[in-house]
Amino acid sequence: MAQILDRDYHISQPIRTLHDRPASCFQPLIEVQRSAFLEKLPMLICPDRGQNLQELQRLIAEIKIGKSRLLVSSTSWTPDEDFSIMLNALMRYSDLAVTSHPELPELLVVITGKGPQKTDFLSKVQSLKAVEKLEMVTIETAFLTTDDYASLLGSADLGISLHTSSSGVDLPMKVVDMFGAGLPVAGWGDFEAWPELVQDGFNGKSFNDAASLQAVLMQLFGGNDVLLKRLKDGAVREGTKRWDEEWDRVAQELFFPSPCH
Repeated sequence: MAQILDRDYHISQPIRTLHDRPASCFQPLIEVQRSAFLEKLPMLICPDRGQNLQELQRLIAEIKIGKSRLLVSSTSWTPDEDFSIMLNALMRYSDLAVTSHPELPELLVVITGKGPQKTDFLSKVQSLKAVEKLEMVTIETAFLTTDDYASLLGSADLGISLHTSSSGVDLPMKVVDMFGAGLPVAGWGDFEAWPELVQDGFNGKSFNDAASLQAVLMQLFGGNDVLLKRLKDGAVREGTKRWDEEWDRVAQELFFPSPCH
């Protein structure tokens, strides 16, 4: 933002960029907290207690021991976010998991939020499942309370951001919240300000199409957990930066200058 204000609008005064930071409800979970939330997650996203609930309970049991993985994204289901990118990446991942890469774990993907394109997306998911294009992927949607959403982020293995910035300078708040919960992020990174938030290989990974997202998933889940753990540690460190610290560092002296002595 500072570079664009300088370059495109020729603002000569010093520019201080005040970044969003996560709310206090977004915190990393200890294992007992994660386990307790995962136990109730199937009922939050599948309350009908049918066969789907049993399948989710099986997946959750495997997620707890690291045999399967939990991915999470959030959206308002508008054209600003192209979820076909993620869907195509998951199809490719599933195909490889049942053919040439049996070491790849099964994935549970939970997408939170409400919006106009949700119904169309779910219809596409059902069509793909009917022709066995998502054998190793289960996709569920939910609309959660703030506390449950924060716990979901703290319980997941990877956050997905499909935010594309038309201006090139707006950063997705969902990624800030994910970092607050200690959750590493794979995100659409094809815009100028993205590196201000996500440092590739430190707290997340970037992609710019379905193929590169699929490659990220295979890189993180296709072998040992060294890279995923490194990204998790980076996300936890990034999430320690909170509003008070950001305000003190950037804005306090501007609005409340120290008295001259």
